[in-house]
Amino acid sequence: MKDRLILKLNNGNVRAFEQIMKKYSRYVFTVIENHAKGFLAKEDIEEAVEDTFISLWRHRGSVSAELPLMPYIAAVAKNAARNRMRTVNVKMTASGDGVSLNDYGYIRVETVSDILGAAGKLNKKQYEVFIRYYFYGEAMDMISTGMGIGESDARTTLHRARESIKGYLSERGYSDEIV
Repeated sequence: MKDRLILKLNNGNVRAFEQIMKKYSRYVFTVIENHAKGFLAKEDIEEAVEDTFISLWRHRGSVSAELPLMPYIAAVAKNAARNRMRTVNVKMTASGDGVSLNDYGYIRVETVSDILGAAGKLNKKQYEVFIRYYFYGEAMDMISTGMGIGESDARTTLHRARESIKGYLSERGYSDEIV
């Protein structure tokens, strides 16, 4: 089923864009704040939120009305956070095979693919908690509220998901350091 709000956005409807901004502004702020890991001031986060919505407007024609908007906006927000961190001298480098985030280490693109493959083998609840935590940058309280579960249940679910993924990756020869 196609999302009518996105269809309106695709056609350049400013009111639809304003509704999306109103609906997702707090979410985008949280994604950027979590992704920045304390490297950005509130003003920089707010600018990255603006950058996210500017990018959404510029690329409105490529937003699929058949897919949920949240993952798309989260990806755009993370890119905006990375761009903003570059402008405030938080160096991030990329090469042909991976991404390095200062002292956070180096992760090969193939490793990210394997992690996502392992996540796909999780049960529905574990998958949702894992993706929301690591890919959408949501805080544990936000995840538990959004899923209608207790925060301790969400933490336990995330722990079990990580253990499952760790086992999956260990079977494929990854060291414990990557997981």
